Amino acid sequence: MSSMEGNSMSLPKKVGITGAAGFIGSNLVLRLLDEGGVDIVGVDDLSAGTLRNLEGAVNDDRFTLHQFDCRDARQLHRVFEDCDAIVHLAALKIPRYGGALNTLDVNVKGTEAVFEVAQATGARVVQASTSDVYGNAKAPFAEDDDIVLGPPTSRRWSYAASKLMDEHLGLRLYEERDLQVTILRFFNAYGIRNHPTWWGGPMSPFIENLLDGKMMELHGDGRQVRTFTYVTDTVDGVVRALATPEAAGEIINIGGDEPIEIVKLAEAVQAALDIPGPLRANVIPLDQIGGKYQDVRLRIPDTSKAERLLGFKATVGLEEGLRETIAWHKTLRAERVSGAAGVA
Repeated sequence: MSSMEGNSMSLPKKVGITGAAGFIGSNLVLRLLDEGGVDIVGVDDLSAGTLRNLEGAVNDDRFTLHQFDCRDARQLHRVFEDCDAIVHLAALKIPRYGGALNTLDVNVKGTEAVFEVAQATGARVVQASTSDVYGNAKAPFAEDDDIVLGPPTSRRWSYAASKLMDEHLGLRLYEERDLQVTILRFFNAYGIRNHPTWWGGPMSPFIENLLDGKMMELHGDGRQVRTFTYVTDTVDGVVRALATPEAAGEIINIGGDEPIEIVKLAEAVQAALDIPGPLRANVIPLDQIGGKYQDVRLRIPDTSKAERLLGFKATVGLEEGLRETIAWHKTLRAERVSGAAGVA
């Protein structure tokens, strides 16, 4: 999906991307290069992203990558000073096993740095947010719905709180200082170039564990409902936001339309790997995760606003997305084995 069919507006000529070597960032880089006519400046500290993700871009003279922390506003200004738009993707995710202070610091200060640069240069911003900000609101989630977060005694909500702070800051800067920012709330992106651990959501460890002959881990009762979005669809939402300047000042859900229980997802992953039943999974009670962990029962988007403003609609179904994702995991593992054999 590389065409802008349904959206006739042109893309910015030069785009800065934080988190460019990460999961969504690297797929966005390659999509924009495929679109043509766009120069890209990437920033990544490579704490979670990898240069392997950018193999198809590093030798393209339309792309440059700078390695440093996105919280460094001075460095950001130096490399983004002539960018027409900035896509801010760099962030830390839910602190499932600790590190909540770092999550808060990176997510808030990184966004502050990007907004500071954008105000100084006049660049438009597409800001990545998350469906996690809805918390325990009533699904399906619409962008103007009430936010229902759990208590701060559970560190799990640090991620949502940090991204909600980013949203408030962006919208207030839009209202009071004319920052041209569009906020996208992503719903459970998955697919190629994702991190092969829980950092990449449940899909990655499910696949990796089964390929290793291990059991999958279902946190809680496995009956949580999620809406997964294949990464090319997520990236399509970003590209459409870049091409739609009139979406400034808006929050927009970017997600798929196939809600599924986590236990059913585990069954689908096992079936896609041609592994016979029974289900190879252990249930991990939430109180064994630590940090007074809490989970969200339902996470389903209302995407009517995305369709109306951006012409966005997810097109990759779970069966196709799983097939592509599993093939990528197998390729990654084969490269590891080949690399290890080469070292030996």
